[in-house]
Amino acid sequence: SRYSVRKAEIIGRRCVAGKMKASIVLIPGMMCTGDVFTHQNNYLNDYFNVIVIEFNQYDDIASGVKNLAPRLPSEFHLLGHSMGGIVAMELVRQFSGRVLSLALLNTNPYEEKQELREKRNQRLRELDELNLIALMKSDHISRYFPPNHKDKSKLIEKCVEMVSTLDKQVFYNQSVALRDRSDQTSTLKSLNCKTLLICGENDLLCPVSYHSDMRKMIKKSVLIVLEGVGHMPTLECSKTINYHLKNFFSL
Repeated sequence: SRYSVRKAEIIGRRCVAGKMKASIVLIPGMMCTGDVFTHQNNYLNDYFNVIVIEFNQYDDIASGVKNLAPRLPSEFHLLGHSMGGIVAMELVRQFSGRVLSLALLNTNPYEEKQELREKRNQRLRELDELNLIALMKSDHISRYFPPNHKDKSKLIEKCVEMVSTLDKQVFYNQSVALRDRSDQTSTLKSLNCKTLLICGENDLLCPVSYHSDMRKMIKKSVLIVLEGVGHMPTLECSKTINYHLKNFFSL
Protein backbone atom coordinates (compact mmCIF):
# COMPACT_ATOMS: atom_id res chain seq x y z
CA SER A 1 0.00 0.00 0.00
CA ARG A 2 1.09 3.57 -0.60
CA TYR A 3 -0.31 4.55 2.77
CA SER A 4 2.59 4.62 5.21
CA VAL A 5 2.48 3.99 8.95
CA ARG A 6 3.41 6.73 11.40
CA LYS A 7 3.44 6.88 15.19
CA ALA A 8 0.29 7.24 17.24
CA GLU A 9 -0.28 10.55 18.94
CA ILE A 10 -0.27 10.80 22.71
CA ILE A 11 -1.81 13.88 24.27
CA GLY A 12 -1.01 14.14 27.97
CA ARG A 13 -1.85 16.27 30.95
CA ARG A 14 0.70 16.24 33.74
CA CYS A 15 0.34 16.53 37.49
CA VAL A 16 -0.80 19.88 38.88
CA ALA A 17 1.18 21.94 41.41
CA GLY A 18 3.60 19.09 42.04
CA LYS A 19 0.86 16.78 43.33
CA MET A 20 1.15 13.35 41.78
CA LYS A 21 -2.07 11.98 40.36
CA ALA A 22 -2.82 8.48 39.22
CA SER A 23 -2.87 8.30 35.42
CA ILE A 24 -5.77 7.31 33.22
CA VAL A 25 -5.37 6.49 29.53
CA LEU A 26 -8.32 7.20 27.21
CA ILE A 27 -8.39 5.64 23.73
CA PRO A 28 -10.99 6.85 21.17
CA GLY A 29 -12.56 4.72 18.49
CA MET A 30 -12.14 4.59 14.72
CA MET A 31 -11.84 7.99 13.00
CA CYS A 32 -12.45 9.77 16.31
CA THR A 33 -10.12 12.21 18.02
CA GLY A 34 -9.72 12.99 21.70
CA ASP A 35 -12.71 15.29 21.28
CA VAL A 36 -14.97 12.27 21.70
CA PHE A 37 -13.87 12.33 25.36
CA THR A 38 -14.09 16.09 25.93
CA HIS A 39 -16.60 15.84 28.77
CA GLN A 40 -14.84 12.90 30.39
CA ASN A 41 -11.46 14.57 30.01
CA ASN A 42 -12.65 17.74 31.71
CA TYR A 43 -14.25 15.78 34.55
CA LEU A 44 -11.49 13.24 35.14
CA ASN A 45 -8.72 15.85 35.01
CA ASP A 46 -9.63 16.90 38.55
CA TYR A 47 -8.66 13.44 39.78
CA PHE A 48 -6.21 11.95 37.27
CA ASN A 49 -3.34 12.72 34.98
CA VAL A 50 -5.36 12.25 31.77
CA ILE A 51 -3.57 10.83 28.74
CA VAL A 52 -5.39 10.46 25.40
CA ILE A 53 -3.98 8.04 22.85
CA GLU A 54 -5.21 8.60 19.31
CA PHE A 55 -4.32 5.18 17.93
CA ASN A 56 -4.51 6.34 14.34
CA GLN A 57 -1.09 5.63 12.87
CA TYR A 58 -0.60 1.88 13.30
CA ASP A 59 -2.00 -0.78 11.01
CA ASP A 60 -1.42 -3.57 13.52
CA ILE A 61 -2.89 -3.46 17.01
CA ALA A 62 -0.46 -5.82 18.74
CA SER A 63 2.71 -4.17 17.41
CA GLY A 64 1.25 -0.70 17.89
CA VAL A 65 0.54 -1.43 21.55
CA LYS A 66 4.03 -2.83 22.01
CA ASN A 67 5.53 0.37 20.59
CA LEU A 68 3.29 2.65 22.66
CA ALA A 69 3.76 0.97 26.02
CA PRO A 70 7.21 2.43 26.85
CA ARG A 71 5.73 5.94 26.50
CA LEU A 72 2.99 5.28 29.07
CA PRO A 73 3.26 5.45 32.88
CA SER A 74 4.35 2.34 34.77
CA GLU A 75 0.78 1.97 36.06
CA PHE A 76 -2.47 3.46 34.80
CA HIS A 77 -6.23 3.13 34.67
CA LEU A 78 -7.49 2.42 31.16
CA LEU A 79 -10.62 3.36 29.22
CA GLY A 80 -11.32 2.53 25.59
CA HIS A 81 -14.30 3.20 23.35
CA SER A 82 -15.13 1.02 20.33
CA MET A 83 -11.83 0.44 18.46
CA GLY A 84 -10.18 2.06 21.47
CA GLY A 85 -11.64 -0.73 23.58
CA ILE A 86 -10.08 -3.28 21.24
CA VAL A 87 -6.72 -1.55 21.64
CA ALA A 88 -7.27 -1.46 25.42
CA MET A 89 -7.85 -5.21 25.49
CA GLU A 90 -4.55 -5.73 23.67
CA LEU A 91 -2.83 -3.44 26.18
CA VAL A 92 -4.20 -5.64 28.95
CA ARG A 93 -3.10 -8.78 27.12
CA GLN A 94 0.49 -7.59 26.83
CA PHE A 95 0.83 -5.52 30.02
CA SER A 96 -1.81 -6.74 32.49
CA GLY A 97 0.39 -5.92 35.48
CA ARG A 98 0.40 -2.24 34.59
CA VAL A 99 -3.37 -1.77 34.22
CA LEU A 100 -5.01 -0.80 37.53
CA SER A 101 -8.59 -0.92 36.26
CA LEU A 102 -10.34 -1.15 32.92
CA ALA A 103 -13.41 0.50 31.39
CA LEU A 104 -14.66 -0.81 28.03
CA LEU A 105 -17.33 1.18 26.20
CA ASN A 106 -19.27 -0.03 23.14
CA THR A 107 -16.63 -2.46 21.97
CA ASN A 108 -16.06 -5.95 20.55
CA PRO A 109 -13.87 -8.74 21.98
CA TYR A 110 -14.03 -10.90 18.87
CA GLU A 111 -12.07 -11.12 15.64
CA GLU A 112 -13.54 -9.59 12.49
CA LYS A 113 -16.41 -11.55 10.93
CA GLN A 114 -15.72 -12.78 7.41
CA GLU A 115 -18.48 -10.76 5.74
CA LEU A 116 -17.25 -7.56 7.43
CA ARG A 117 -13.67 -8.36 6.44
CA GLU A 118 -14.72 -8.69 2.80
CA LYS A 119 -16.62 -5.40 2.91
CA ARG A 120 -13.66 -3.68 4.55
CA ASN A 121 -11.31 -5.00 1.87
CA GLN A 122 -13.63 -3.66 -0.83
CA ARG A 123 -13.62 -0.20 0.76
CA LEU A 124 -9.82 -0.25 0.97
CA ARG A 125 -9.57 -1.11 -2.73
CA GLU A 126 -11.85 1.84 -3.54
CA LEU A 127 -10.34 4.26 -1.05
CA ASP A 128 -8.45 6.50 -3.49
CA GLU A 129 -11.64 7.30 -5.39
CA LEU A 130 -13.93 7.77 -2.38
CA ASN A 131 -14.77 10.91 -0.43
CA LEU A 132 -13.72 10.15 3.14
CA ILE A 133 -16.50 12.04 4.91
CA ALA A 134 -19.19 10.60 2.63
CA LEU A 135 -17.73 7.12 3.22
CA MET A 136 -17.73 7.54 6.99
CA LYS A 137 -21.27 8.92 6.99
CA SER A 138 -22.68 6.11 4.85
CA ASP A 139 -20.84 3.15 6.40
CA HIS A 140 -20.37 4.24 10.01
CA ILE A 141 -21.78 7.52 11.36
CA SER A 142 -25.29 6.86 9.99
CA ARG A 143 -25.43 3.82 12.28
CA TYR A 144 -24.06 5.44 15.44
CA PHE A 145 -27.26 6.96 16.82
CA PRO A 146 -30.85 5.81 17.35
CA PRO A 147 -33.18 7.25 14.68
CA ASN A 148 -35.29 9.07 17.25
CA HIS A 149 -32.43 10.73 19.14
CA LYS A 150 -33.38 14.39 19.68
CA ASP A 151 -29.83 15.65 19.02
CA LYS A 152 -28.98 13.27 16.17
CA SER A 153 -28.10 15.95 13.58
CA LYS A 154 -25.79 17.75 16.02
CA LEU A 155 -24.13 14.49 17.04
CA ILE A 156 -23.55 13.54 13.40
CA GLU A 157 -22.03 16.96 12.82
CA LYS A 158 -19.66 16.42 15.76
CA CYS A 159 -18.53 13.08 14.33
CA VAL A 160 -18.01 14.65 10.90
CA GLU A 161 -15.89 17.37 12.51
CA MET A 162 -13.60 14.73 14.01
CA VAL A 163 -13.31 12.86 10.71
CA SER A 164 -12.46 16.12 8.91
CA THR A 165 -9.31 16.53 11.02
CA LEU A 166 -8.07 13.07 9.97
CA ASP A 167 -7.26 11.62 6.55
CA LYS A 168 -7.38 8.52 4.35
CA GLN A 169 -4.09 7.29 5.78
CA VAL A 170 -5.67 7.08 9.22
CA PHE A 171 -8.73 5.35 7.77
CA TYR A 172 -6.50 2.84 5.98
CA ASN A 173 -4.37 2.07 9.04
CA GLN A 174 -7.33 1.65 11.36
CA SER A 175 -9.27 -0.44 8.84
CA VAL A 176 -6.37 -2.87 8.42
CA ALA A 177 -5.81 -3.01 12.19
CA LEU A 178 -9.46 -3.84 12.81
CA ARG A 179 -9.64 -6.33 9.94
CA ASP A 180 -6.65 -8.30 11.23
CA ARG A 181 -7.30 -8.05 14.97
CA SER A 182 -7.15 -11.05 17.29
CA ASP A 183 -9.92 -12.54 19.38
CA GLN A 184 -9.52 -11.39 23.00
CA THR A 185 -11.70 -13.99 24.73
CA SER A 186 -8.78 -15.65 26.51
CA THR A 187 -7.44 -12.25 27.57
CA LEU A 188 -10.72 -11.32 29.23
CA LYS A 189 -11.11 -14.71 30.92
CA SER A 190 -7.72 -14.29 32.59
CA LEU A 191 -8.24 -10.63 33.51
CA ASN A 192 -7.90 -9.85 37.21
CA CYS A 193 -8.41 -6.07 37.43
CA LYS A 194 -11.84 -4.61 38.12
CA THR A 195 -13.65 -3.78 34.90
CA LEU A 196 -16.55 -1.54 33.94
CA LEU A 197 -18.52 -2.48 30.83
CA ILE A 198 -20.83 0.13 29.29
CA CYS A 199 -22.91 -0.20 26.14
CA GLY A 200 -25.86 1.44 24.47
CA GLU A 201 -29.17 -0.41 24.32
CA ASN A 202 -29.47 0.56 20.64
CA ASP A 203 -25.85 0.10 19.53
CA LEU A 204 -25.92 -1.47 16.06
CA LEU A 205 -22.14 -1.85 15.76
CA CYS A 206 -21.28 -3.37 19.14
CA PRO A 207 -24.55 -4.81 20.49
CA VAL A 208 -25.49 -5.55 24.07
CA SER A 209 -24.86 -9.27 23.48
CA TYR A 210 -21.11 -8.66 23.07
CA HIS A 211 -21.03 -6.91 26.44
CA SER A 212 -23.11 -9.59 28.11
CA ASP A 213 -20.57 -12.09 26.84
CA MET A 214 -17.71 -10.01 28.26
CA ARG A 215 -19.49 -9.73 31.60
CA LYS A 216 -19.45 -13.54 31.77
CA MET A 217 -15.78 -13.71 30.76
CA ILE A 218 -14.36 -11.12 33.19
CA LYS A 219 -14.36 -12.13 36.86
CA LYS A 220 -14.45 -8.66 38.44
CA SER A 221 -16.80 -6.87 36.07
CA VAL A 222 -20.02 -4.90 36.10
CA LEU A 223 -22.20 -4.23 33.04
CA ILE A 224 -24.25 -1.08 32.52
CA VAL A 225 -26.68 -0.93 29.58
CA LEU A 226 -27.75 2.63 28.73
CA GLU A 227 -31.40 2.90 27.73
CA GLY A 228 -32.09 4.63 24.42
CA VAL A 229 -28.39 5.10 23.65
CA GLY A 230 -26.47 4.06 20.53
CA HIS A 231 -22.78 3.67 19.80
CA MET A 232 -21.46 7.01 21.10
CA PRO A 233 -22.47 7.42 24.77
CA THR A 234 -19.66 9.86 25.57
CA LEU A 235 -21.43 12.25 23.16
CA GLU A 236 -25.02 11.11 23.59
CA CYS A 237 -25.15 11.13 27.39
CA SER A 238 -21.86 12.52 28.68
CA LYS A 239 -23.18 13.33 32.18
CA THR A 240 -24.44 9.79 32.61
CA ILE A 241 -21.05 8.38 31.58
CA ASN A 242 -19.30 10.69 34.06
CA TYR A 243 -21.69 9.55 36.79
CA HIS A 244 -20.84 5.89 36.18
CA LEU A 245 -17.11 6.68 36.05
CA LYS A 246 -17.45 8.53 39.35
CA ASN A 247 -18.99 5.46 40.94
CA PHE A 248 -16.52 3.06 39.34
CA PHE A 249 -13.47 5.01 40.47
CA SER A 250 -15.05 5.99 43.84
CA LEU A 251 -14.35 9.68 43.14
